[in-house]
Amino acid sequence: MIILESRLSIIMDSFSISGKELSEFLQVDSSLVSKWRSGKRKIKINSPVMEQIVKYVMDLDGENQYARIRLILSQDYVNVFKSAENDIRLYLKDWLTSEKDNAENAAEYINEIKNLRNASKLTTYMLSGTHGRRKAVLFFLKYAQQISPGAEIYCYTTEDGSWFTDSEEFIEEWTMRNMTLMGENNKSRIIFPLSTSYESVTTSIFLWMPVLLTGQTEAYYIPKYTDNQLVFTYFLIKGHLAVYNWTSRQSAREINTYITHEPQFVKDVDVMLQCFIDESTRLFEKYDYPSSDAYINSVVAILERGSKEYHWMSFPIVDISEALMREILTVNGFVGEELEQYYEKLMVMGELSVKSSHCYFIDLELLKERLRDKVIVVNELSFACGRTIRLDRNLSVRLLRQSLDSIMSSENFKMCLASTDLLRRLHQTEIFAKENSKIQFSNTTIEPPCVLVTKELTLVTAVYNYFEQLWNTTPYICKNNEYIYKQIVKIIDETNN
Repeated sequence: MIILESRLSIIMDSFSISGKELSEFLQVDSSLVSKWRSGKRKIKINSPVMEQIVKYVMDLDGENQYARIRLILSQDYVNVFKSAENDIRLYLKDWLTSEKDNAENAAEYINEIKNLRNASKLTTYMLSGTHGRRKAVLFFLKYAQQISPGAEIYCYTTEDGSWFTDSEEFIEEWTMRNMTLMGENNKSRIIFPLSTSYESVTTSIFLWMPVLLTGQTEAYYIPKYTDNQLVFTYFLIKGHLAVYNWTSRQSAREINTYITHEPQFVKDVDVMLQCFIDESTRLFEKYDYPSSDAYINSVVAILERGSKEYHWMSFPIVDISEALMREILTVNGFVGEELEQYYEKLMVMGELSVKSSHCYFIDLELLKERLRDKVIVVNELSFACGRTIRLDRNLSVRLLRQSLDSIMSSENFKMCLASTDLLRRLHQTEIFAKENSKIQFSNTTIEPPCVLVTKELTLVTAVYNYFEQLWNTTPYICKNNEYIYKQIVKIIDETNN
């Protein structure tokens, strides 16, 4: 009962229909319309009154071939954009009388799109400004969820992304919906033009990284991309929907964002983005557990080049002793020849690591969270060994204490206390950045786990410079190994009590 009246109110609000106007059309008392909207009275799906309401609404949208109605119904009826007039009528009656959703969710969905202005006949809608752009993107993701699984999604932007990053609430919902989509057997392809500013490149990669690590998203970049005049963004659900905008780099006006399901335009965007992909290069090489030998070989090749390295991880793992390494492998099920094989490989990696200088960024709050866990997963060892390496609390504390002692006894290892919103969003991701060599991202909390590695110089330089700047702008006391050592030991003692 509440559903009907709430949805009727949504329709009336969307088309600016007053209670008086509807009551005069239906030739009923205005108080009866008020009762329908408030939930005190219910209209049956096959009643003459419902037929009249549907006719009234469809007449208002008839010149646009029911474009606004199609958009409103698209949350529940995926094929509504391709439906004939009679089907639209049936869908609208069903939607107005449906009790399968709660009214609040239905209203929330429509509130996001009811202010869309018709920009071209039939199929295209325009939203203005930054807020409108966010609404368009979230509508895009919600629409993709409606046709899931099997949706093919493409994204390409040459903008700096400031409209995207200055709303934490938007980023959280954007990330959640993307992660949900990637968990439902959908595929996406993201194209990065790496000629933009290093800061923009880093921010964009960090924001996309949780989605990229699902393994359902492929990242590409266009080498030597240049366009000094225009900036633009395209989001595409292949065969269904496109969201796009463009403007001059010098323009000071608010950018309009367009949502379209016009078939030929959607097809044209598809062809254009496919051309971009054909001109692009895969940005990351992916390693998973079955490719552990290849991963070790890649790490060894990089470690042999002595240079500066930055690490973002839950806690530093440094110079593991022979006895502790054997114990870690043993408790994780390695025995006999297999144990000796991986023990030797890991020890070689440890010996080579001393050729470089290492800077570890430590977030004390994240460290507290990890040390409260009963089991800690060690990413680097997991991918090197081809299975998830888990440490109980006792073993993880011993490893952390040994690593701290190694850091304190060597000039090659330094620590820095750091916490930024951008990195906090990657709290389950470990990052390795080696100067002029490679950037590596890993996360074992997503199934299937994987490591993403790139040697593309623009991205390597961008991420490395981000950490370099973060290091250089951190107060001296927060880069003092002795001070940090005491802070971490204090946390260890607190979490053990």
